[in-house]
Amino acid sequence: MKAVILAAGSARRLSPLTDSKHKSLLEIGSKPILEYQLDALDHYGVNDVLIVIGFLKEQIINRYGNHYKNLEIQYIDNPDFLTTNTVYSLWLARDYFENEDFLYFNADVIFHYSLIGRLLKSENESTLGVEIKNCGEEEVKIIPDEDQRVIHIGKKIDLDKSIGEFVGIGRFSASLTEDFIASLKSVIDDGDQMSFFEKAVNLILDKHEIYYEDITEIPVIEIDFPEDLEKAKNVILPKILSFVHV
Repeated sequence: MKAVILAAGSARRLSPLTDSKHKSLLEIGSKPILEYQLDALDHYGVNDVLIVIGFLKEQIINRYGNHYKNLEIQYIDNPDFLTTNTVYSLWLARDYFENEDFLYFNADVIFHYSLIGRLLKSENESTLGVEIKNCGEEEVKIIPDEDQRVIHIGKKIDLDKSIGEFVGIGRFSASLTEDFIASLKSVIDDGDQMSFFEKAVNLILDKHEIYYEDITEIPVIEIDFPEDLEKAKNVILPKILSFVHV
């Protein structure tokens, strides 16, 4: 199992906090956002990690280098981070995850480490962490069938059919990577490199089974806006610290 963490973006919605500090290095409690992910990977022995970097990339490299605890860390640079999005960053990482099982992370998510255990122990080889709740327009949402198979994912989907928010962490099977890479390329070739990677996921849902894992009880938040940052510090962090992992 490998891990891909996308950390190229400039996080302009959190300006001025992120003008001179990478968003993933903002501290929530005693450690940066990115460290919640690295510590969770270390806890479960997923030691092969690739971070896609871009904006203020030196800050991440200088802090973690190629080794963190038991992790071996590689980097790929997305020099076009201002004009691309996660679909392009993941495409840049294609040689790393092709024909490999891998965990996917947006670098701005904090969570209790057991969320990773939930995905790794799932009976489904490809599964997305989903918080079951009513969503608004901004969240990345999913529509499943009655067997928990994802049939659509994205921001612009019917709110009445959505069951909740994809929290930015998922597990993908080696068996789908060839088609997934082709779908990433298709989106980019169509001139849509500013799309989120979920657009490429949609293109393979009819051919590959991707399910959702209900992680609603596990404390987690993706930090995009100032109010998310405040909630992470004042609501989610206390829940993480007190969460009893069974």
